Amino acid sequence: MLNIGFIACGGIARHHASRLANVRGARIVACADASAQAATSFADEFGTSDAQTYTDYRQMLRRDDVDAVWVCTPTFLHAAPVIAAAKAGKHVFCEKPMAMKHADAKRMAEAVKKAGVRFTMGFVRRFCPEWGKMKQIVQARTLGSPVIWRFAAGGKPPNAWFRDEKKGGGPLLDGAIHNYDFALQMLGPVASVQASSCQFDKTSVGADTASAILNFASGDQHTLIWSWGMAPGAPAASLNDLVGPKGTLQFGMTASEEPKGFDPKTHGAFTFKGAGGKQKVFTFKRRDMFLDQAKHVVAHFDKGEQPLATAADGMAALDVGLAVLKAGKAQRTIKL
Repeated sequence: MLNIGFIACGGIARHHASRLANVRGARIVACADASAQAATSFADEFGTSDAQTYTDYRQMLRRDDVDAVWVCTPTFLHAAPVIAAAKAGKHVFCEKPMAMKHADAKRMAEAVKKAGVRFTMGFVRRFCPEWGKMKQIVQARTLGSPVIWRFAAGGKPPNAWFRDEKKGGGPLLDGAIHNYDFALQMLGPVASVQASSCQFDKTSVGADTASAILNFASGDQHTLIWSWGMAPGAPAASLNDLVGPKGTLQFGMTASEEPKGFDPKTHGAFTFKGAGGKQKVFTFKRRDMFLDQAKHVVAHFDKGEQPLATAADGMAALDVGLAVLKAGKAQRTIKL
């Protein structure tokens, strides 16, 4: 049985806890939040009957019966609790991005290594069957080489710190960190980034809207256009596809005919469209990636083994994100 403590009890913490509730061998025995009310509400909903609450996570870390912690604070507050948990001998699950500064991420990585505890990141897309199928198709050279992964999105997160360049970094750090991590796994190392950023919403601190191009050593590219500064309720067109010399890979079942046995309630699809009207549908079974991530992390922490995403992975994705932010301000190419 893995006894878990939560540090911060907000929205993403509740999201993780709801999945841990369905993982055999895991139980939440403690939680800490600066708001006593938030901690109590969280414990009542997700904790064991005798779960304890704290307003100071350092008191929780003194408990011998806490085996692992889930750090779900805002990004700029990740470093201190991760390092403290490592020194206390606890395994650590940390939400993404790893930190706001490379130096902080490095200190976190060194702390968990020195303590001999396991550390992993909330790179939940690694457990997404949709993105996993995308990686499989791309690496099979179905589209040829090089490929361009195109992505565009808009909207506004509920909390202002997401749009603060010193606390969350905006969409091309906090949001796109999933893209960076997965692109590094799918396409290899990034050679350089280009970006241009601006501010739409006067309540944002720094840029809340940007465009970026990631250039990979392989010759592949990932392009992103993302805004978190749009007017409330304003529609934003979205784009997520891949193009290559052999054709286009579209998210969804867009072929003229569905494959036999395809059920959109239980399965998803990618549609490849190439020269001369060629079409091919790739299907995958839908799964709850957050539940699969929770099962994976609990099983590995319980055995003292390293989960899939490492501190090195967290630092690699962060370095790409920080380079994008730097390039956006300077509006020039940054080499990695």
